[in-house]
This record gives sequence, structure tokens and C-alpha cells, in this order.
Amino acid sequence: MPTLKNGERLSEEGDFDVIIVGGGPAGLNTAIMCASRRLKVLLLEGDKVGGLLTTLYPNKIIPNYHGFPEGIVAIELVRNWLHHLRFAGVSVKSETVLNVNRDMTVNTIKNKYRSKVVVIATGTRPRKLGIPNEERFSRDGKGVHYFASHPEEFLGKRVFVVGGGDTAIDAILELVNLADDLTLVHRHEGFRAFDENVEKVRRSGAVNLLLNAEIITIKGRRRVEKIVVKQGRRKLEKRVDAVIVAIGFVPNDQVFKALQLKTGERGFVLTDGAQRTSCEGIFAVGDITNVGLRLITVAAAHGAIASHHIYSYIRKPY
Repeated sequence: MPTLKNGERLSEEGDFDVIIVGGGPAGLNTAIMCASRRLKVLLLEGDKVGGLLTTLYPNKIIPNYHGFPEGIVAIELVRNWLHHLRFAGVSVKSETVLNVNRDMTVNTIKNKYRSKVVVIATGTRPRKLGIPNEERFSRDGKGVHYFASHPEEFLGKRVFVVGGGDTAIDAILELVNLADDLTLVHRHEGFRAFDENVEKVRRSGAVNLLLNAEIITIKGRRRVEKIVVKQGRRKLEKRVDAVIVAIGFVPNDQVFKALQLKTGERGFVLTDGAQRTSCEGIFAVGDITNVGLRLITVAAAHGAIASHHIYSYIRKPY
């Protein structure tokens, strides 16, 4: 493998037409669509291919992805994509990307790759509360979670879910018949989640609602034991076995910080109608973009749009 002047190793596989950074729904669909146009594609993912569908929601039923009127389990959808990737001939590398550069090179922990186009598909990560002991107890199964990835783990437990959007309400519905005591903590009176699902929570009669409230401290020795909730002027201390923090997501922007791409107020990448960013040759797709609606079908559409314009950018057929 050739070694560059600065000690980096350049991949022996040669240059690629397209390098896609991130293996979530948007990255997978972009890779498949680009490969279908006979472009040489490399997909890089440092964690599990499938993104949040694999890491947070493997057992979640996806109710609104076209072609599955009765829904499909998230991990099954990912398996279908992986099969399609192999069929399309996409190169997939399990390598953590360190940075993306304006000269269309991508540095990973192992190699340096060159391309004609780079697609940013790094998605999002769960937003954290930023309160005492949250970080400490979010590792090694100590009681802080960011989704009910494996609902059976909460059987018979006292669980507090934080948030008022779809992720929080989905977590509540997953656990309503499993947890021994289930409480939803939300900073506001109203909810951002689908009205139908909010009504299911209310009708269940099994969920305690703490509205206009927020968790300010998590307590425990080796794992979560108690939480402190502030509601108005009063503070409540509650015994608890698990806390699920579901307050939204923030962009995974570490690998492209140096590019100084134009972003919106919340840090999501701004793109045009072709999914092009403010940097020549850099495209962005999926939840990392400043898209208004974060759905898997939207991510898939981004892949189709981007691949069409990437092909034109590289091959210049007209």
C-alpha cells in the first residue's frame, strides 16, 4: 500500500467515483442508486450499517415505508438494503472516518481514499440532557438510555421517559405493557408527536404524565437509582430503575467541520435541490441536512436525487 509524504496510507483500490460517509438509510440508498448508474462507489461506516435503525431501533416496526403496508421491523429493512448493496457491487468498509477534505480525499483510521464526489450521510445522534450523572450512567447498561432498543430489558421496572415528540411517545408505547411503573416527563403541556399516538398513551391509563416538568439530576452509586424532577417551584425525588432520554437529535458533524459547509441555525447542512452543499463536489443527504421532515422515505428520496445529479456531475453526459 503506497505511503504518502505525511505518513498516511493511500488505499490500493484506486480512486472511486463516489465515496459515501455514513451507512444509515440515506447513505445506503445513495450508494445503491449511484452503483445502479455504473459508478464506482465506496461506503464508509465506522459503526453498524443501518444507522439509528440498527443501533437504536432494531426491533421497531417501521409503519410508513413504502411497499410494506403492515410495517416492517427496522433490522429487516436494513438486511434488505445490505442484500441490495452486495447485488449492486458497492464496496463497504467498516472504518471510522476522521475527516473529509476539499480535495475529495477522505481520511479514516486505517486509510486515505480519493474520489470525484463525496456524499455526507452522517445523520444524527441523540440529544443529551446535560445533567449530572447522565453520561456516566449511559454506558454499560447502567440505566440511562436513548431509546427502548430492547424493550424486554424494561420488564417489571420503574421507567421515566423524557420528551414530547415521536421518539418519546414511541418509547412509551413500546413499554406500556412491560414496565411496572411508567412515567412521561415533558417540559410543555402539548406534544409534537402524532396526535393518534398521544391519544393511545392517554387512553392506556398506564402512564403517569408529568407535564411542564424536567429532570434536573440523576442519582445513584453504581447505576441509576433516583431522579430529581423540577415542576414549577417544587422539586420531586423519585425512585427509578431506568431513564430514557428522547428529546431529539443533533447533527453528526465532526468529520466535516473543517469544510465549513453552510449550515442552518441548528447546525444541519444546507443543500440545494440537487443535494449539493456549499462546497464543490460535496453532496449531503438524509438527516444531516436541513430537511424539514426526517423520515426514511425522505432519506431514500435524497439518495435518488443525489445519485442523478452526481452521475451528471461526473460523467457529463450532455
